[in-house]
Amino acid sequence: MHNLFTIPLFLLLSVLLVTAQAAEPSSQQLTSPDGSIEVTVEVRDAGVYYSVQYKKQAVIQASRLGFDIQGQPQLAANLEVTDVQRNTTHQAWQQVWGERAEVVDHHNQLSISLQEREGLQRKLELVFRAFDDGIGFRYHLPQQPNLQEFAIEDELTEFALAQNYHAWWIPAYRDQRYEYQYLKSALSSIDVAHTPLTLTDDGIAIAIHEAALVDYASMTLRNVSDNHKTLKADLVPWADGTKVYAKTPLTTPWRTIQIASQAAELINSDLIVNLNEPNRLGDTSAYVKPGKYMGVWWEMHIGSKSWSPGADQGATTERVKEYIDFAAEHDIDGVLVEGWNKGWEGEWWQRKPTFIFDEPVVGFDIQAAVDYASSKGRQLVGHHETAAGIAHYEAQMERAFAYYQKLGIHSVKMGYVGTRLEGKEWHHGQFMVRHFAKVVATAAKYQVMVNAHETIKDTGLRRTYPNLMTRECVRGMEYNGGSPDTGNLPNHTVIIPFTRGLAGPTDFTPGIFNFDYQEHRPYNRVPTTLAKQLALYVTLYSPLQMAADLPENYQGHPAFQFIDDVPTDWQESRALQGEIGEFLVIARKDRHSEDWYLGATSNETPRQLSIKLDFLDAGRYQATIYRDGEQAHWRTNPEDYVIESKKVKAGQVLKLDLKPGGGAAVRLHRL
Repeated sequence: MHNLFTIPLFLLLSVLLVTAQAAEPSSQQLTSPDGSIEVTVEVRDAGVYYSVQYKKQAVIQASRLGFDIQGQPQLAANLEVTDVQRNTTHQAWQQVWGERAEVVDHHNQLSISLQEREGLQRKLELVFRAFDDGIGFRYHLPQQPNLQEFAIEDELTEFALAQNYHAWWIPAYRDQRYEYQYLKSALSSIDVAHTPLTLTDDGIAIAIHEAALVDYASMTLRNVSDNHKTLKADLVPWADGTKVYAKTPLTTPWRTIQIASQAAELINSDLIVNLNEPNRLGDTSAYVKPGKYMGVWWEMHIGSKSWSPGADQGATTERVKEYIDFAAEHDIDGVLVEGWNKGWEGEWWQRKPTFIFDEPVVGFDIQAAVDYASSKGRQLVGHHETAAGIAHYEAQMERAFAYYQKLGIHSVKMGYVGTRLEGKEWHHGQFMVRHFAKVVATAAKYQVMVNAHETIKDTGLRRTYPNLMTRECVRGMEYNGGSPDTGNLPNHTVIIPFTRGLAGPTDFTPGIFNFDYQEHRPYNRVPTTLAKQLALYVTLYSPLQMAADLPENYQGHPAFQFIDDVPTDWQESRALQGEIGEFLVIARKDRHSEDWYLGATSNETPRQLSIKLDFLDAGRYQATIYRDGEQAHWRTNPEDYVIESKKVKAGQVLKLDLKPGGGAAVRLHRL
């Protein structure tokens, strides 16, 4: 053994220096513009880790980053920093449509270039952005010799939460996709959850999601640590088990963490759209038009009509003309016709699809319906139900959209009913992401807006492709009518804006006025009052809102005036107050007038709210209030409502009395 004093001094200093360099991690900090959020990224020999603080309190503790690459070592450890870049962006951009006309993008960015010290010497770039309302980070793999075409077996991204927050979540890897009622539990009780996942505690609210999901698998969150507080990115796999088929250069979706001091502030965040690329479609004003629609749909769910041709057929020329007549009398832009095309016979959801997307069913003259709608200043809304048969649909997709363009149809509702795509693929993996990108691109080619059900979740791509209007991706209104004994709970619509709604527009299909389905659905009940149905047009955002009930249930009804008036495109939107699963108050200003609209909703608990009208502009307003009557109750007396009017101005306090399962909708017309 060498005696320390026999080693030459210069060699000893070299050994000590190398040891110190190996032990000393490289650390970079990034703060939000207002300084409330701080991100730390550490590059250690064992791997790369990030952590997040909010107002000097830990939110995310040291959490791992990296990849498992098929047939290669993990791309996670033994990395050195080769470059660090920082920049700041502060700009405003205009939305084609949305919750607000102008969005402010103010963030600080940190880009860290890394390379393996030895072995394959692969390169990896980490990009972090810090906004005042949260952070986003993603990976970029540049083109390189030892990483060209490859498969990702696992993404190592972790979210090591600092405490056992209250969690609002739905389970992943279930047959009904995203269509589950939300669970409230401790974070430690989660097994694997879809995103957005919302977490709360006193003085803080957090939502974990992703932005700009392109040619990649969607991210779920799996609880992996002994203390049950660390969630790991769990990419939804292909049927063969591979998570992502990729090639360099590869840029992953953003992993997003929205942070606020209270849950209602999460709703006011623009972080998801800010992390998406600008509009790639150019001027879409000729066909992308927010608005309202109604149509042949709800009567199938409540059992009075059928999708199948025959005696109970819903999609008949005569019935569609009745909808068109009502739409023409009111501010309803389009009429949806489900079951319009061939292939709906019998239990279509139980067999391989037989749909033909450019041939109408017997009993429905689509050209006559299009002409009649045009004569009334209305349009038909198309419908493509695929029954999860992707190959069958893609073989017809080009001519199907061309057919709609020829008919002058500029809006389509998509459907993917089925437990697996092609009988084997999840609705949330790279398979569906790739397919749906084709759908949106093809629709844009033929000037068609897309409203998608049972598809991949929203990640803000509406900014890049503004014809991608809205999606379901939630347990919607249909469960209250078409699924015996499994309707939604009264708190469901007071959870959605704080969870699913953070991802983007939601086609929930509100507006039910008739609460009695005794003939066909004796055990079903829409779990709201009528006034709350009106309020949902404000609290559940979508640029395409459905007046979901039958025209005969609306005809002559005084409360329909609110649906007639309420717009779907907004100059400004503000969540004013609320607690997840309890209540919510949102105000929105019409993009094309000086009017404001306010929606207030409650769960099964009655409550009195005081709302300060400090969001109003100067001047006086005529407030038309649609509220619960004194005896209103979602279960026993949902149709009890009152319409009243009063003059108000900015700064006044509006008091609202919400009954069980109730709500209030207010139009504030500028005088």
